[in-house]
Amino acid sequence: MGRRWSNPGTWLPMAVCFALIAAWGVSGLMDARRDRQSRIFGEEVLDPLRMPHENEEGFWVGDITELYRLGKISRKLAEADTAPLNPLVPKPVPIHGYYVRVMNSGPSDFDGPPAISFKGTTRCPDHFAVIIYPAVPGPGKVTWIFWRAGQLRRQDGWIPTFDFPTGQQLWSWGRCSGG
Repeated sequence: MGRRWSNPGTWLPMAVCFALIAAWGVSGLMDARRDRQSRIFGEEVLDPLRMPHENEEGFWVGDITELYRLGKISRKLAEADTAPLNPLVPKPVPIHGYYVRVMNSGPSDFDGPPAISFKGTTRCPDHFAVIIYPAVPGPGKVTWIFWRAGQLRRQDGWIPTFDFPTGQQLWSWGRCSGG
């Protein structure tokens, strides 16, 4: 028995096989963790912000925090609002490493005239624009903009601006259909 394990021709293939199986298992666990984190981020951040509160006066475009008061989002998500009308916390608290806010402007029409301003108003009859952006911008970080006609997605080191992109600016965004 001792001779059998002293011969590398006997144990080396088994060790390599064991190492490959272990690496495959670790990789699978990491993928499962990443998938779980993406799912949770989608459920807690992206899904609740795809469509703001709407009533007969239009879409709520005042801030994100009011959506919590209206029962549409969680308090944790409301605390990540960087431009609340009535803050819940003294300083915004990122949720999963991201801040949120209603943009200063939104599209007036799909590929139409320049953006319309939301400043000084809390409802807009036809439009809204919400941005979800990294608390610490950098390569590989994703920024989303949700609006009535769908969503925009950007994955780079872009520093967010809070005016809806127009014209040439839209070319640097990936357009996704659906809202």
